Amino acid sequence: MATVIYTHTLDPHIAVVWSGFFNFLGVVSSTGIVAFGIISLLPVELILQVGSNAGFAMVFALLVAAILWNLGTWYFGLPASSSHTLIGSIIGVGITNQLMSVRSGTSGVDWGQAANVGKSLLISPIVGFICAGLLLLVTKVLVKDKKLYQAPEGSAPPPFWIRGLLMLTCTGVSFFHGSNDGQKGMGLIMLILILIGTVPTTYALNHAITPTQTQDFIAVSRQAADSLNKYVEQSAAIGDPRDDVTDFIRTKEFKPNTMLAMRTLINDVGTEMAQFKDLKNVPNDQVRNFRNDM
Repeated sequence: MATVIYTHTLDPHIAVVWSGFFNFLGVVSSTGIVAFGIISLLPVELILQVGSNAGFAMVFALLVAAILWNLGTWYFGLPASSSHTLIGSIIGVGITNQLMSVRSGTSGVDWGQAANVGKSLLISPIVGFICAGLLLLVTKVLVKDKKLYQAPEGSAPPPFWIRGLLMLTCTGVSFFHGSNDGQKGMGLIMLILILIGTVPTTYALNHAITPTQTQDFIAVSRQAADSLNKYVEQSAAIGDPRDDVTDFIRTKEFKPNTMLAMRTLINDVGTEMAQFKDLKNVPNDQVRNFRNDM
């Protein structure tokens, strides 16, 4: 909004509403992939412990840490990014979770996903700086009107076509800010609604999945189970496959029954999905277990 307000292209009140509307439009039209990227930074077993004390502690720890950091930077007048703060808090929760469970070999941070997020946070301002600088140089070569490169005098607005460009850029930045940065709010909502189960667990499954995607999942489950069957030891025996797979996730210790448990669990999930035919048909009392199994 700064450009359209400073140049008197738009009244400040209109600019705020205009920018807010397109921010909101960006959020509701986004795919949610950024929000899921934030969720994927969390330790696997904390996600498995839906509704447990560990889930509540995780969410409150990362939120309180992020709030305290933002309050500190505002107080001292330091530039701060809520996105960087939130991601740092999530990584901190993951590292602490790992340090507190050294003996069990608990997983911590998905460093591959963290690296991808870090690259985008690091590279994006550099790309923006370079592109903006190049665009300014090209404009100076092609457009010779010196008034365009000077501060506005008094309350006189710039020429009509410049005002149009400023409106376009303000709208575009607002929309894409909402569709990207705005999704961290979606990630927080997902943390609260899905992970700690403060509302009915119906929200834990995505009901927007199409029948075609459901059939693809069933087919891939069967293929995966058939592939794993080649590596199952004949002497292997299991009790509850969920317990065996969860133990492997926690300890990283591969046992003879691990592959059998994995194959059994995949078979069970694929069979259940085939019976329900659609995620929205999963009974509410089975949603939580079904999501964790998947």
